[in-house]
Amino acid sequence: MKRALFLALLGLASVSSDLAGQSLFGSQGLGMPIEPMDARARALGTIGVGLLGPSLSPTDLASAAWIFLPTAQITIQPHWVNGDLGGQSIDTQGTRFPQMGVAYPVPSLGGTALLHVGSFLDQRWEVQQVYIQEFEGVSESVTDQFSSDGGVSTFQIGWAHRVGEHLSLGVGLGTRIGSVTRTFLRTIGTGPDVEIVPFRTGGEWQYSGLNTSLGIQWDPVSAIRLGGTVNLSQDLKAKPTEITANDSESFALPTEYRFGASGILTPRLALSVGFSFADWKSSNELLGPESLTGSVWSFGGGLEWAGPSLGIRNFPIRLGMRKYDLPFTFDGENPTENVLSGGIGLNLLPAQAGLIGAIDLAFERGNREAGSLSESFWRATVTFRVGSF
Repeated sequence: MKRALFLALLGLASVSSDLAGQSLFGSQGLGMPIEPMDARARALGTIGVGLLGPSLSPTDLASAAWIFLPTAQITIQPHWVNGDLGGQSIDTQGTRFPQMGVAYPVPSLGGTALLHVGSFLDQRWEVQQVYIQEFEGVSESVTDQFSSDGGVSTFQIGWAHRVGEHLSLGVGLGTRIGSVTRTFLRTIGTGPDVEIVPFRTGGEWQYSGLNTSLGIQWDPVSAIRLGGTVNLSQDLKAKPTEITANDSESFALPTEYRFGASGILTPRLALSVGFSFADWKSSNELLGPESLTGSVWSFGGGLEWAGPSLGIRNFPIRLGMRKYDLPFTFDGENPTENVLSGGIGLNLLPAQAGLIGAIDLAFERGNREAGSLSESFWRATVTFRVGSF
């Protein structure tokens, strides 16, 4: 199945093809990495750690220690991709839910209980190629369709604890969840007197594996915030379902490090920067060194202006940029994602009303390129947050 997919991708430059999915870069390795970040972090171009103010994000567990109301949050992310693979056009769009979280403060214990569900690896894509094949002297149209549906997410419970007035710590324990279904379908167009039953094959795999996160947030002075998170993962296990005639597989996942800092430049303007690092290593013949880029870095940052005010509400304006390495090669080359971003915060309800509601919006324009595949995309991220007394 993997070899057939590889050969099909190589041949797409010379046949009439339709391509779809979140990104065809997700057809390589274990899929397309999807970070569980909210719209504010996206708009600022950061990696979601060390931002000013409290946040409810699995990328920065320690920050939730400063949430003092029961809070729920969900993030929605539509995207539109245009690209080219060996001269063939790619136009696709989709919507995902990269992050959902709940925080419940426990004042008597000095911290906040957390529950997070976040994206990790996306494996939704589809490739279709149409060509002419001769069968006993008769030319017939043949359609081959390769599709993958599913991915890997992380379910995590955690605790964020305040240590004094300027330091907080976070810890989370979770598991990888999700599944993927791979399908190959061949359809042969025939005359009215001949019927050939389409050929179909494929399988389904369930994912599992423990995950632990450790976080810290520290304000050394009133105008500066520092933060860091370490994510440690057990091997990702792919177990076939009963109807799939394949063996279980295990894939080594790297330890990921995230560091971020924010500083107040003026009473209404703040700067945030950050970087992350992970070192992917080969697991077996299905994830060998030739399919990995190795060390994966991400750098980014942006500015946040307090924005216009309406009564006690304000509407912060954000701008950022980011460069991000992808872990899996394409055509033997290392892909990189470059993004320019912007956004706005909409604080809808004040705390005096007994309910806090807010919406954060982010818009990103980016591109990815490696080998014969290049993509440009628009990505919108919307985060809804509500908390009550």
